[in-house]
Amino acid sequence: MTIINRLRNYLLDGGMLYLYGAFIAGYFLLPMAAGHRRLYYFLVLPASCLLAPELLAFLRGNRLAHLVLLYAGYMLASLAWSSGLTAAGALEVLLHGVSVLSFVALSGYLWVRYPVRIGRLQRWTLWLAAAAATVSIVIWYAGHPFPASRLEPLGVMHDPNEGGSVYGLCFIYALYCLLGAQERRERVLCAALAAVLLALVLFTQSRTALMAVCAGLLVLAGWRALGLIALAGVASWALLASNAMLWKERVLTFSYRPGIWQRVIEDATEHPWFGRGYLADTAVPAYGKVFNHAHDSYLATVRDGGLVGLALLLAMLGLAALWAWRLRRDYGQKLYLALLVYGATCISMDFDRLLVQPKEIWLFFWLPVALVMASWSKYQQRPAHAGGQFPQGDRQAPG
Repeated sequence: MTIINRLRNYLLDGGMLYLYGAFIAGYFLLPMAAGHRRLYYFLVLPASCLLAPELLAFLRGNRLAHLVLLYAGYMLASLAWSSGLTAAGALEVLLHGVSVLSFVALSGYLWVRYPVRIGRLQRWTLWLAAAAATVSIVIWYAGHPFPASRLEPLGVMHDPNEGGSVYGLCFIYALYCLLGAQERRERVLCAALAAVLLALVLFTQSRTALMAVCAGLLVLAGWRALGLIALAGVASWALLASNAMLWKERVLTFSYRPGIWQRVIEDATEHPWFGRGYLADTAVPAYGKVFNHAHDSYLATVRDGGLVGLALLLAMLGLAALWAWRLRRDYGQKLYLALLVYGATCISMDFDRLLVQPKEIWLFFWLPVALVMASWSKYQQRPAHAGGQFPQGDRQAPG
């Protein structure tokens, strides 16, 4: 047996889960983003290449996977008409695109092949996220004014908006576990985890994460979420009110977004159908300042890929939303639609390109897409006698 075959057998026997789990844990444990990226590039990505036959078999026949590939392929093809195209720039963008696609395929494939183990990984990640949130809160406010200062999470996710978006996603999952908990001990535990995660989101004062949390809560809990949304809103404004200068800064900087969006739209009208290409400059001059990105991934897609690129993105999200809604309607699985709406809301308030190196957006945007892709695959493959039963590997409380 060759070394390649031995490695493949090890990965298929569960070794891939360990590498994937280490990468997910790295979001909360590793101190620097550079080391986290290397973990993916030098371990997870090569391992996923060894499993290419299995990943391609998983993607084959999945319409959502086809739309993801079509969107990514088109956006990468836009390199051809980017101004200032260089070999180094193109290779970097291609690496990012391939990495994103491998992450989506790998996430979906592992969910389908190892549902019980993935369920455990989800619960361990929830514990890890809550622990990392607690440490970040304690350490940050040990050296900064409480509660007025804007918390920056420790480690890889030090940006308040991006980090807050990931912890907000974890909060949505914690609340999902809380709603499904049967025993009092489980409910108390899930409520404690959810409270810590929501506290971190509030302390980051990320309006992007808070808006996404509100959208996800409405999908997950319906009218029952209104009270929690109101409480979170009051708490977030109270944090701002504790510091008059911070209040003024946050209100003013929010007003920058309309001007940024207007300028991006004006620039996009110069190349409306196919965009300026994926190497276009992302800087946006507005209000006498220069902002480094579009603060809206939908508009960024129009800038880079034109209306064609936006149509492909909306088609991808539209089909994912349709499948997630059917999972909710037919099987009572609200989590997938909540996570998808959460990610779609995040990228409407901030961020820029979607095909990027390993970053937080992989978790709060691409992971929900992969989970919908995988869950629908299992739905289609269910036995005829299964009726309304849906695999419940992810529903258990994190005890």
